[in-house]
Amino acid sequence: MKKFIIILLIFIILIITTISFIYLHNKKVKRLEYEKTIEGMKVTLIAGSNKKDSGNINSNAYIIRTRNNKIIVVDGGRDIDADILYDYIIKYGDGKVDYWYITHAHDDHVGALLELLNGTYELEIENLYYYFNSLDWYEKYDKRGFETEKAMIEALSNYKIKNKVECYKGQIIQMDNVNCEIIRIANPEITNSDNGNEASMVFKLTAEDVDKSMIFLGDAYVYTSKELLEEPEKLKSDAVQMSHHGQNGVTKEVYDAIDPDICFFNAPEWLYNNDNGNGYNSGKWQSIIVREWMKEKNTTNIVAFKGDQTVRFTRDGFEMVDN
Repeated sequence: MKKFIIILLIFIILIITTISFIYLHNKKVKRLEYEKTIEGMKVTLIAGSNKKDSGNINSNAYIIRTRNNKIIVVDGGRDIDADILYDYIIKYGDGKVDYWYITHAHDDHVGALLELLNGTYELEIENLYYYFNSLDWYEKYDKRGFETEKAMIEALSNYKIKNKVECYKGQIIQMDNVNCEIIRIANPEITNSDNGNEASMVFKLTAEDVDKSMIFLGDAYVYTSKELLEEPEKLKSDAVQMSHHGQNGVTKEVYDAIDPDICFFNAPEWLYNNDNGNGYNSGKWQSIIVREWMKEKNTTNIVAFKGDQTVRFTRDGFEMVDN
């Protein structure tokens, strides 16, 4: 009798274990199926060194997820942001980035990428999209950014990059439910401006299933503004990465053509508030002027110094979600 009870108990435990496993497995499958049917795209602003306790200096980094969890990175931030960025790449892509876009090769935009490429990080970049002027051009016209630009151009041959694509104006890249339109590439004829920043590539990501878009301006400046306004109809977007960290970038007319609902400011608090140490709007930066332009449009401002933030674009607009 005792032997029978023991066998019965073992049998009951096996049944309960099997039922629990099936339940949890089905729950996981349903969750994955649900995630795959979520429309739109998720855009995560990676705060990194913009935060007061992480550097308190401007950087530009985004990671974007498509409907079926394809991973897109824009720029990546400074070298000190590499570990933070890599954690996201592991979390969302298991060490693989499907599409990586570079606006321009300054250290606050590609420093982290260079760290990941040249360091011991296990990383695979399936496609890298960029457009650079020649190395001679950078050496002559952008001396302050030359060392990073040189390092980035040399890094294009890194084995971690499986496919590199030199972009062209008007190019359309399809990425799951999201397409990217290259609106503007670096222009070597611009030599009398903030030259390295004027070499920014401008592109727009559109989640086709919900008809929502975000435009990335890099550090585009005055001459780039003139080029962009030659085709203002291409600029209209629901969200914008504010040029040059939200100050002294593109002109008001460009922002008027974009007419965004959401503005992403990749800026530390002092820059966002134009504070040189003597209080609000005491500095020489144009942050408050640009913020006033956006205030007129009643935009929602996503600011980097407050930490990592994720926006999901939907048919009805957008919502803040967990990172």
